[in-house]
Amino acid sequence: MSIPTRSECLIIMDKVRMPDHIRKHSMMVAVVALYLGGLLNRNSSRLNLELLEAASLLHDIAKMESVESGGSHSELGARMLTDFGFLPLASIVEDHVTMDLVRVYGPINESVIVNYCDKRVKHDQMVTVKERFEDLTERYAKTEAHMRFMQEKYVLYMELERRIFEHLGISPNGEEVMNLSLEKAS
Repeated sequence: MSIPTRSECLIIMDKVRMPDHIRKHSMMVAVVALYLGGLLNRNSSRLNLELLEAASLLHDIAKMESVESGGSHSELGARMLTDFGFLPLASIVEDHVTMDLVRVYGPINESVIVNYCDKRVKHDQMVTVKERFEDLTERYAKTEAHMRFMQEKYVLYMELERRIFEHLGISPNGEEVMNLSLEKAS
């Protein structure tokens, strides 16, 4: 199983000319994912923290390309990672924008954690799921149907959040989580 190291991920970010704002977002998603992954592993989960970090750092690898081409950044990113030979990352990157009941009530795995953490980081700042969905709805929901779709996804992410935190002994919006930052992780 080929998983790039943090250093290799940073080189890949340079290689694909990832803009600074997307790089910072991805690095913050990794901070949150590693924090939650560590807590979950102390509570009997068996998450691969190296995979979690690499997938978090590269989850938006194709974001700018998709803006320019109009394609799905998750699908383009999965294809890029497959071409680089990082198959374990490809499916996580492809799935980081989708959520349904099967994933909400399925195993809490690396893919679900990256997906959830992406919904906790607005730009490079920790926010609540509610704040993130308000921002996403404002920026992307242009029709009534899309607004309803976003509301349905919000409900799913709130249930996923409940499942992730139910055995951790901390609040998803408590000080420990909301004070995570790039500066403190350095």
